[in-house]
Amino acid sequence: MIATSIIPVIINKIIEYSVLINIGAEFNIIIIDVADRAGLAMRTRIKIKILLYLEYISRFLGIVKNVLISIGLISGRVNIFVIRLVL
Repeated sequence: MIATSIIPVIINKIIEYSVLINIGAEFNIIIIDVADRAGLAMRTRIKIKILLYLEYISRFLGIVKNVLISIGLISGRVNIFVIRLVL
């Protein structure tokens, strides 16, 4: 079983946000509001669709490449797909 938990993460050295971390995830997703608050530049020319757990079909709005993510003393760069908030 893959471990998940909600922990504080610092995005782009700008905002701290509590996120659900899934260490078994194949890609990273962030909602557009958080991407905007962190001042992330999003590329919008991508052609990927996702099917979420709740069977809600969403399109990626874009991708943010090479984002600095910090969890405690550990930092790394990742690519993050951007979506709208799903309710």
